[in-house]
Amino acid sequence: MTKTSFMKQSLMKKSYQALVKALGRGVKGSRSLTLEESKFLVTGFYDGYGTRAQLATSLMLMRVRGETIDEIAGVTLGIQSTISPEWKTIDASIDWPCYAGKRDMLPWLLLAAKVLAKEGERVLLHGDPHSLSHRLHIARYVASLGIPVVSSAKEAKSALDSAGICYLDADHLTPLVSVFRSLHQELGLRSLFQTAIRCVNPASAPVSLRSYFHPGLDKVHVKVARSIALFSPESKEIRVGIFKGVQGETEVNPRIATELSIVTDHGQEGFVIPTLLEGVIGITKFTSQLEIDQKQIAELFISIWQRGELISHDELIPDTQRVTQLAIASVLSSLSAIYLIKGRCQRTKVATQLALKAWKNRENKLKGLVKKPVLEER
Repeated sequence: MTKTSFMKQSLMKKSYQALVKALGRGVKGSRSLTLEESKFLVTGFYDGYGTRAQLATSLMLMRVRGETIDEIAGVTLGIQSTISPEWKTIDASIDWPCYAGKRDMLPWLLLAAKVLAKEGERVLLHGDPHSLSHRLHIARYVASLGIPVVSSAKEAKSALDSAGICYLDADHLTPLVSVFRSLHQELGLRSLFQTAIRCVNPASAPVSLRSYFHPGLDKVHVKVARSIALFSPESKEIRVGIFKGVQGETEVNPRIATELSIVTDHGQEGFVIPTLLEGVIGITKFTSQLEIDQKQIAELFISIWQRGELISHDELIPDTQRVTQLAIASVLSSLSAIYLIKGRCQRTKVATQLALKAWKNRENKLKGLVKKPVLEER
């Protein structure tokens, strides 16, 4: 190591230590980090200037105080900067992060993603099945629908070229994912990483989805999206759609009216996706028994995709008609949101009509939808 390199490294280590001091100087002396400092908190650790102890301490200090918008945006940009630029060459049109998983429901969002791929979209699904491992992550089910699983930008581009859709485990994006996960598991506390990773758009797709669960996080995601757009020129053309997902997952809940916020460099738009299953109850936990083999899982998905209804699984799903309604309504609600986010229409009624048409046309040989329509009157 040259003298110049040694001096630079020493200086950067001192700068990194200063971040911890800024956060931990007590009630009167401490302060929050700026966006640039928060970005350096991630990149500095990645480049070897900060230690694991310093990173963990900083995350917990921010957690106790409550993370600011700039801190979340900065960490998001820091994570993004450690991802290979090659991912931006795969030409994804929709960025679909799925990090929450579900507690007791199948991810019907995968059917919506397949519909979009058939329409010519290039859908990049990504998530972390190793975090919150007690939940049902989409990684368990993508193979059931023939969705390619990729581990590199080259594989992703090939899959998007051939199938229009692929799934990526976030561990293949950056080694930081496993670092933050292990800190979460070791400390037993969440950090702003759980929010920031959902804001990472690895391929810089022009449409990016964000989901949340806890009240108030919609405003957080809106402000974070704005901050990122202001700081990062390449984010200015990205349309970010933000909504409360089913059990936190990035799927629109058809059983309630869902507020959708769309953030662009020009401002913010708001829509309400109407409920498609008003009054339908008792089907929330039907998959509590779904610790079954992949063949049965595949049959459930394929049945909905090919026939528009579930095949008979009375011992597994007592009420197939209501579950069929839930599955298809989930697909239509998610499609409606994405059509609005893309700017294909400006009215929810039109978006619902487009979604219904797309679902009916997903396979030329399909005969129809659900026996009891829930949409035509809207």
